[in-house]
Amino acid sequence: MKSNRSIIVFALLFLLISSVQAQDSGELTIPFSDPAKPGKVRVDIKKGSIEVVGSARKDVLVKYTAKASKSKEQLKNGLRMIASAATDLEISEKNNYINIDSDSWNKGIDLVLEIPSRVDLHVETYNSGNIYVQNITGEVVADNYNGRITAENISGSLVADTYNGTIKVTFDKITPDTPMAFTTYNGNVDLTLPANFKASLKMKTSRGEIYSGFDFSVKKNEPITKTEKKSGTYKVYLDDWVRGDVNGGGPEMMIKNYNGDIYLRKK
Repeated sequence: MKSNRSIIVFALLFLLISSVQAQDSGELTIPFSDPAKPGKVRVDIKKGSIEVVGSARKDVLVKYTAKASKSKEQLKNGLRMIASAATDLEISEKNNYINIDSDSWNKGIDLVLEIPSRVDLHVETYNSGNIYVQNITGEVVADNYNGRITAENISGSLVADTYNGTIKVTFDKITPDTPMAFTTYNGNVDLTLPANFKASLKMKTSRGEIYSGFDFSVKKNEPITKTEKKSGTYKVYLDDWVRGDVNGGGPEMMIKNYNGDIYLRKK
């Protein structure tokens, strides 16, 4: 009976996805195999923005809008350009895991999702878009390349990584004993954390400053020694990481950027 239901679900998804490819915007509702159990959602697109909002719903609502193409030369070598109207979007569900994927580097797509609050979430985009996540209780991973990462009302854990963009996160609660990491190259890292959160901080900014609303003592960096096996060269060096414990210490929280400041705010 369960296998038959899976077949029906996949058949419905196939029909829905086929209709998506002929439209520039619309919405789809994707059910979980077992809504009573925790689910996972992964979104991976190459061009566009991703917005995810947690709610009390038991399924996933996907709203999609194709990114508008930039005006281009209509004639080339006497030939007229024909713009593609297809929207590339593929969705699958199996064993309470929903995967949403778009491989289009040219046209791109913007997604807005409403999902159950209690899920594990992984969102990823590469170009021409930002990531926004709100009201999620679970493990969140957010990867961007050219854009911001913003997360609000997070109760769980978060790993965020971008290259060109700020990272701004507000936590309501943090899952104990869970390592987290926040890295960007160009942009600030701005975290608002519960007053009682515990962590062992490891931070670095090359062209910025670190500001904290938490009291913690910076640990002294001890010299690191290393002998290269091939050459036999003996080296001693000090790294430039800032380390310190908050509220007695806990799992490692790594924060790193190059051009930008780091802010640790107490909620």
